Amino acid sequence: MKKTPSCLWLPPLTLSLLCFGAGASELRYTPVNPTFGGSPLNATGLQANANAINDYKAPTKPPQTALERFTANIESAIISRLQSVAINGLFDAKGNFNPEMGTNVTAGNFQIQITTDPATGGLTLVTTDITSGQSTSININALGGLQ
Repeated sequence: MKKTPSCLWLPPLTLSLLCFGAGASELRYTPVNPTFGGSPLNATGLQANANAINDYKAPTKPPQTALERFTANIESAIISRLQSVAINGLFDAKGNFNPEMGTNVTAGNFQIQITTDPATGGLTLVTTDITSGQSTSININALGGLQ
């Protein structure tokens, strides 16, 4: 019996690939999340999965008693009144800003320092909490807009 050289023997898979050729295309990524360009039909399923694994529970806050609500309302009214006093100190009787009425206005524990810039016509209001020393600055430009 004659022996066939091993290099001439090809397995059937290799033979079929040589006959038909292997087709290949580039890989293309398609996002799943609709926020990043995926199909909008995936949104409901993604939201359901997120809700299913969400174990966060909002902390429960006990309801306020009538006394706590009353105290909060009193504090709010006092702060509102202090704001009115501070604002009225910045304007004359006609409602125009009057820097001569004072550059420092004190209302309760708050002090408001007003500085003007004659070159630009802008205002700077620095509100300081006297008890804690914390302060906030508000800049108003010449066009009347806040910065």
